[in-house]
Amino acid sequence: MATSKTRFSSGTTGKQSQQGQAMIEYVIVTGVLVAVLFVPHELTNNMAPADYLARSIATFFRGFSYLISIF
Repeated sequence: MATSKTRFSSGTTGKQSQQGQAMIEYVIVTGVLVAVLFVPHELTNNMAPADYLARSIATFFRGFSYLISIF
């Protein structure tokens, strides 16, 4: 029986290059997320969306705690 050669080489180009690519993708996505959350925007009254979200949550819980104190 003849031996067959595999088409795939056993070099180090496969998994190691993918690990480096994942790190670059992570850095890019994290950078975009930071830019979106912390740069002021006119949709949120020229406030950073993270600040707008924090103030909205604080306002909600202020009303919620007032409602709980009534009962």
